[in-house]
Amino acid sequence: MVRLSRLFFFISCFTYVLLAAASGRVDAMVEAVRITAVTNVTLRVLPAPDAQAVAQLPLGTEVRDAGPIGLDKTWIRVRLADAREGWLLSHLTRTLDPVWRWPTFDKIIAERIGRKGDGFPAVTELVGFIERVAPEYTDPDGRARIELSRLRALSTAVALIPSRGSKQEPYASWLTAHKAVVDFDEPGGRWMLANEPIWALHAKYAGTSSGDDLAWFAVTTGFGGECEGHLTCYVEWRSRLQGEYLRRIPAGRHADEALGVIKQTADVLGAPPKPHMAYQFDRARDCRAFTSSLDALTAAVKGTHGAAKDATLDSLGVLRKLCG
Repeated sequence: MVRLSRLFFFISCFTYVLLAAASGRVDAMVEAVRITAVTNVTLRVLPAPDAQAVAQLPLGTEVRDAGPIGLDKTWIRVRLADAREGWLLSHLTRTLDPVWRWPTFDKIIAERIGRKGDGFPAVTELVGFIERVAPEYTDPDGRARIELSRLRALSTAVALIPSRGSKQEPYASWLTAHKAVVDFDEPGGRWMLANEPIWALHAKYAGTSSGDDLAWFAVTTGFGGECEGHLTCYVEWRSRLQGEYLRRIPAGRHADEALGVIKQTADVLGAPPKPHMAYQFDRARDCRAFTSSLDALTAAVKGTHGAAKDATLDSLGVLRKLCG
């Protein structure tokens, strides 16, 4: 009985070793997947910086390791989807897990959004990458996170477009493709993101971990145009921006910041006018619209619990005296 037990033990161990070895051979046969982590990566015929180029790979291009295995990993040989092969610098790529892909996407996006000095082609390449991978974010939190990243990249891109960009390439075709979320600020002579689509995204993902950031992004994006000294306009804008944030997220992370902006605006508008700060306000003509916007803004402030709530309400009360 003892001999049989020992025999069974050795057979089990031998079988385990064989399976492990077989598994190792299978794993070795599986080509690792990589993704380019920077823009405009050059694929070359040889592992040398002056070697002939095979292709230029945009940000987010997926490639597969083509060996040889075990050599210096400064350069790696890879295969494209169309079967072309070549060499590229390893540090320009990230390993891509075949199942959990989004952590790598998130890391690349965070690195690229945080960069300074990128030109329009590089930023729009990032926008394109985000739009390509967005469908892979299927849970609400992930979807909200990728939408916020897209908005941030879009905002950077539009800031790089000249005022007459709608008549020039490469801006014109890009603007046409993104016309649903892009607007032109005529008085400011600049391109910017439209405000309403951002609020719409917040409404869709309000309950997610990115909901607060989406709402505040709408606030900081603001509107095109200028109030041009019309007092009622300033109050309306505060209601539609900071006030809207407080209505949607009364205890939001930016509630105190929103209250501070509202109070500062009310203090400036309610102070005795100075020669260089004359606002346009006609009580007979403007009080109805002014009071309506002020009431909405006051109600938004009352619904919060920020540290500056009472002081802000006092400032809005002073402003209300303009209409008796």
